Amino acid sequence: MSDSGERRPVHRGELISGASALALLVIMFALAWYGVVGTTGIGRSRAAAENAWHALTVLRWLMLLTIAVAVGSVILHATQRSHGAKTSTAVVVTALGAVTASLLIYRTLIALPALNEVVDLKLGGFLGLLSAIAVAIGAGEALRDERARRARVVPRSRRRHRLAVRGDARQPHSRLR
Repeated sequence: MSDSGERRPVHRGELISGASALALLVIMFALAWYGVVGTTGIGRSRAAAENAWHALTVLRWLMLLTIAVAVGSVILHATQRSHGAKTSTAVVVTALGAVTASLLIYRTLIALPALNEVVDLKLGGFLGLLSAIAVAIGAGEALRDERARRARVVPRSRRRHRLAVRGDARQPHSRLR
């Protein structure tokens, strides 16, 4: 197995998306997202803080999927050769990042998890929301760069056709000499 093909560079948008996804993973488990203050009965009160894994029981699965796809996209593009088929993952990461960020905006800023208790949004909630938004923005930038690169590249068959129409047709193997 030869290593003759060059590796395709990982672009800035993909790196932003992947790094933000890893930050979201750490923030999801390591930091408190919500603080709960409530009464448990006769004059007793309790105070607790929860991370995203415990507080967002349904949304956590979408967050994990978004993290896995964003990091997997960076790994895929870092190991992909520059020749041959290129895999486009920017659309999927952008869509997942946007949906995750939208739902986190709703759950952190609009509808806090516990309606029967006083809930305080902690630093982890804000940082997690910013990380999810950064995943979507980074993937969107990668998508924009990918489309710009695709618009600049003219396939060989079209280029040869244009040259033949203009009368500049060369032998197909003349570049190899």
